[in-house]
Amino acid sequence: MKKSYLWLLGLLLISISGCASSRPIENVALRTLVPVHAVTLTDEQFQPLAVSEQNETDAKNLDILAISGGGSNGAYGAGIIYGWTKSGKRPEFDVVTGVSTGALIAILAFAGPEYDEQLKELYTHQTNQTIYKKKGQIAGFFSDSFYDYTPFKNQITKIVNAKLLDKVAEEYRKGRRLFIATTNLDAGKLVIWDIGRLAASNRHNKVLRSQKIIRASATVPGFFKPVYIKPRNGIEIRQAHVDGGVKAPVLVRGFMFDRPAKKKNLYVIINSQMKDVDAAKPVKPDVSSISTKAISELLRGLTEKTVYQCYVKARNAKANFNMTRIPDNADPIEFPLNFEQDKMKKLFALGEQFGMSQNGWEHEPPMLDAHGRIASNN
Repeated sequence: MKKSYLWLLGLLLISISGCASSRPIENVALRTLVPVHAVTLTDEQFQPLAVSEQNETDAKNLDILAISGGGSNGAYGAGIIYGWTKSGKRPEFDVVTGVSTGALIAILAFAGPEYDEQLKELYTHQTNQTIYKKKGQIAGFFSDSFYDYTPFKNQITKIVNAKLLDKVAEEYRKGRRLFIATTNLDAGKLVIWDIGRLAASNRHNKVLRSQKIIRASATVPGFFKPVYIKPRNGIEIRQAHVDGGVKAPVLVRGFMFDRPAKKKNLYVIINSQMKDVDAAKPVKPDVSSISTKAISELLRGLTEKTVYQCYVKARNAKANFNMTRIPDNADPIEFPLNFEQDKMKKLFALGEQFGMSQNGWEHEPPMLDAHGRIASNN
C-alpha cells in the first residue's frame, strides 16, 4: 500500500511539473542586447540631459531624486513626495529615478504635483488582494511564481495610461529625465530605461511598453513571474525582466550629474530601515526561515553598498548628498509583499511629516567611518 501511494505521488509530481510554465522564445545572441529606449552607458552620442548654453555660475540648480525599492514600505517615500509638495519647497527635479516600488512613485512624482492625490490613494488603500492572488503551494512551486499578480498588473494599466505618458513626454522635451531600472534576468544585467524618451517617441505601443517596464521593475522574482520584453522592434525574441532591486536597490549613475549647474543636489529616499543589526527575532530552525533571513541580509548589505556608491558619486560630482530612510524606531512592514493598510497609512503619515518639515536629511550614509568619508564640497 505504501509503495502504491509513493508511486501515485511521484506520478502526480511528474504530471504537475510537465505543466510548468513555458516562456516566450529567446535567443542566446540577444540575451545581453540593450533594449530600445534603454541607456547605453558606453554610447558617446547619448545625451541624458538637455545641454545648457549657460555657464556653471549662471545655470540653475541640478536636482536629482532617487527612490529605492521596498514594496509596501514605499508608503514612506510616497508620503515624502506628498508632504514635500505641501511644504511649498518641492523642486522640479531635473532627474528622477525609481527602482521596484520606487518606479511607480517616480513616474508619478516626475509627472508633477497634480498626481499627488493618486500617489496617496495608491499607497494608503492597498491590501494583499489588490496586488496579487495566491496560487497555492504546489501550483506555485511548479510554475514561474508563487503569486498571480494580475490585480497589480490591472492597476498599472490604469495608472500608466496615455495621459500620464503625454505628461512625461512633455517634461522630457523640457530637458527633464526619468529613469527606471529593471534586471535582465537572462543576462544578470541591470537595464536603465529612459522612460521620457520612450514616451516622446513615435512607437505605436509605447503605453503598453511603459506599463511592462514599470511592472517589471516591481516584479520580485520567484513571487511574481518575469515580464518578457522584446529588446528590438519586429522580432519575437524576448528577455525576462524582473525587479531592478536585484542589481541596484537605488539607481544613481555618474552621467546624471553631467550638466552645468550653479548647485547640484542628490536626494535619496530609502524605503526601508538601515539598522546596524536586525535582531528583532531569532531565526527558526527550518529551511524557509533560514533562507528568508539570509536573503533579507543579502539585500540589506546590497542596499548599504549601493547607498555608499551613491554618496561617492555625488561627492565626486561636487553635489550635495541628502538621504532619508525609515527611522529605526518606526514600525515598518516586515515582509514588503504584505500590504498591511494600517501600517502603510502610518508610514505614509511619517513620510508626509518629513516632507513637510524637510528636517532630518542625512548627508552621509549611516555607520560611515573615517576611512570611508569623502571631504565636503563646501
